[in-house]
Amino acid sequence: MLFPTITFAVFMTLVLAVHTVLLHRPTAWKATMLLASYAFYGWWDWRFLSLIWISTIVDFLAGRAIHASSDPGRRRLYLWISLGTNLSMLGFFKYAGFFVDSFVGMLGDLGMEVSAGPLGIILPIGISFYTFQTMSYSIDIHRRVLEPTDSLLDFALFVGFFPQLVAGPIVRARDFLSQLATNDRSPIDTTRAIRLILGGLFKKMVLADVLATSLVDGVFADPDGATGLETLLAVYGYALQIYGDFSGYSDIAIGIALLLGFRFPVNFDQPYRALSLSDFWRRWHISLSSWLRDYLYIGLGGNRRGRARTARNLLATMLLGGLWHGAGWTFILWGAIHGVGLVIERWITERWLSEEPGRLTRLLRSLVTFHLVCAAWVFFRSVDVVRALEVFAALGGSWSSVPDLSGGVVLLLLVGLLTQVSTPGRLDGLWEKAGRLPVVAQAAGITLAILSFDALGPDGVAPFIYFAF
Repeated sequence: MLFPTITFAVFMTLVLAVHTVLLHRPTAWKATMLLASYAFYGWWDWRFLSLIWISTIVDFLAGRAIHASSDPGRRRLYLWISLGTNLSMLGFFKYAGFFVDSFVGMLGDLGMEVSAGPLGIILPIGISFYTFQTMSYSIDIHRRVLEPTDSLLDFALFVGFFPQLVAGPIVRARDFLSQLATNDRSPIDTTRAIRLILGGLFKKMVLADVLATSLVDGVFADPDGATGLETLLAVYGYALQIYGDFSGYSDIAIGIALLLGFRFPVNFDQPYRALSLSDFWRRWHISLSSWLRDYLYIGLGGNRRGRARTARNLLATMLLGGLWHGAGWTFILWGAIHGVGLVIERWITERWLSEEPGRLTRLLRSLVTFHLVCAAWVFFRSVDVVRALEVFAALGGSWSSVPDLSGGVVLLLLVGLLTQVSTPGRLDGLWEKAGRLPVVAQAAGITLAILSFDALGPDGVAPFIYFAF
């Protein structure tokens, strides 16, 4: 079930109606929200609900067992049962085909021909997100920074809550369960929720989808047929497309959760104005980058054991982060670029960049960082490494002709870049005034905005990019 569809609009209307009726009956409210979440996920393929149930039951029981035991060996055993279950599911559905194909290819390079047909394994939507959520729960209990919940219903809702279930943000148990336990029914900031949802719809339906269909997809499908300037604009376009697509989903999810009484942290913070790669990862997919930092990078030792091991930990974290995004060499190379870049950046910063940068230096650092990120996006977007190299080769093509782009596409490129450099909160006053309008006027404005997005965007709604991860 996709957010920008009539089906979801009907679903969400029913959910909000039930939410209002059951607001002061916590158990009934939780049970209804859980059933609604399962219906949302099962709309795509009900069979894969079984994987969510496995993660839910195993991690609920593992968390209680870890907390109840005082024996370090048993605590580690229960933790590894939790991690092993989730990683086994993730590994089978997401990576089995990739590793089999890579192994067969390696044997072929050695002169041993092996016949192996495609495994035909379907990747369950959202498995990368909810497995990371449940693993963080078990790890936090093992680290004694979180106590397990006694309610299977509460934990099941934490795992399956539909707004962020299939594409994040990755929510920590301590944040979600604490809000669930307080039963806080303070007034909801409806204006902020609507702003997030409408902004997310614009990012997805207009910015991301128009750039994809009008510029990006064509160039990445046939780089040899594009000029150097057109290829460069397509690379910039993809940077804005994936930002609009993914941050748009996050904004909608956060807005919907807010309507239902949950406050989730921001997941994107103008990432393309970053002054360094480390700054980029503090702004891009914040819930994942903080997860990788807290549970992988620090778990490997972080920066506590000298420069060599710090470099190793950074590189390992980003390589695994790349592999998390997809089973393919393009994603591994994407992670490697960021990992090597972070290592080099750390080395340079320790020696020459200790002082606060001036305005010109900040601008240059921002431009360099943006183009490094864009270069890595070429691998991320390309179907394989060969195609990525073809895109880079196309950048060296003819720059003498002007690309045949519509004024709307050029305007979207400018608007997308403007979203990254504009001062945050500039439109807050306008939204506050809109929030004081009569309900009828607000409803009319929301309807007009949605109809405008539908008219400006291409026909149909493309799946969100991160549904594939």
